[in-house]
Amino acid sequence: MKKDLYIDFDSTIVNSDKAISTIYNNNYKDYKGFSPAIWENHENWAYKLICPLIHIHEDNPTNIILEYFNSNEFFKHLEFYENAKDVIRQLVHKYNVIICTSAFPMNASRKVLWIEEHIPEIDEIIILINKSGQGYGKSRVPMMEQDSIFIDDHPKNLYSTKASRKYLFKQRSTDYNGGWNGPIISSWKQIGELLLNDD
Repeated sequence: MKKDLYIDFDSTIVNSDKAISTIYNNNYKDYKGFSPAIWENHENWAYKLICPLIHIHEDNPTNIILEYFNSNEFFKHLEFYENAKDVIRQLVHKYNVIICTSAFPMNASRKVLWIEEHIPEIDEIIILINKSGQGYGKSRVPMMEQDSIFIDDHPKNLYSTKASRKYLFKQRSTDYNGGWNGPIISSWKQIGELLLNDD
């Protein structure tokens, strides 16, 4: 019997920070004081460090970031992390792979369509929508199945579930991925080595 493997989407399967950086660079390249956003330097959700002109020129920078996440342009520029697509296509033969992702109403359907286009092998997608932005991590999905596994880039989400095994996907330190005392994985090559050889 296959084990259930829950995997987050943004900044776990796909490089959301790179897509946001690309949109910012396209929108602000002609502004005075512009420097290209480098996604590897991203540290906080509001992108204040790498997208400073949003915080200078916009009345509500957080809403602008949300508009980026909701836009067609975001999904146009969205890319898999290295090896993610190939590893997922192998994992579906061994696990019930379930993408479990938070979303806002405007991008939920686009996210599902992107997944269907790029990894149609995925049969189950759980979308958690909280319009206030004040959700409960992913506690609405308890993940109580025997030997269930959960991979996410946010400790809050990992702590909120009862998955048997939890892994933080962490390529670099940010202001939201600290405080995790469990196992950490930093690449999809590592995920493949860990889970494809798991008995």
